[in-house]
Amino acid sequence: MSKASKCTKQEKESTWTDAKFTRISRTAVTLLGMLDRMIYTSKSMRQPTTIFNANIFNARANKIWFGDMEIERDKEALLKLARRVGPLYILAESDGRFLDFMPGLAYLKSRALVTVGDIFYSKEFAERVEIVTKRIAERRK
Repeated sequence: MSKASKCTKQEKESTWTDAKFTRISRTAVTLLGMLDRMIYTSKSMRQPTTIFNANIFNARANKIWFGDMEIERDKEALLKLARRVGPLYILAESDGRFLDFMPGLAYLKSRALVTVGDIFYSKEFAERVEIVTKRIAERRK
C-alpha cells in the first residue's frame, strides 16, 4: 500500500477546494493586505463590523480576496477597490470559502453580508452589528 493511499480523507482534501474558482486580484491584495490575513489575536477582540474569514467576490462571481475583514476599518480600501473593479460581494466563510460550484451573481447577492459600491449591510449583518455593539458597550460599563 502506498503512502498516499494511507492518508485520511481529510488529509487528501485541499483546504482550498474552490481554488479553481478563485481569481485573486493584485489590486485587492495591494489595498486590503495579504490573503488569509488575521486581524485579531482573539475572536473576543472583534469589532461590530468584523467578518472572520471573509470572502470577497466581484460581479463576475470570481473570488478576488479572502481573510479577516473589519468593514469600518477597511471602508476606504473597499470603496477604492469597488471603484476599480466594480461591485463587491463580501460573504461569510460558510458561504464563500469551500465552494464546489461556480457561484452566480444571484447566489452572491443572496449570501452577501456586505455589498460594496456604496457600503450596504444585509439585514442579517446589520442586526449582528447592532447586537455586538450593545455587547461591547455593556462590557465597558
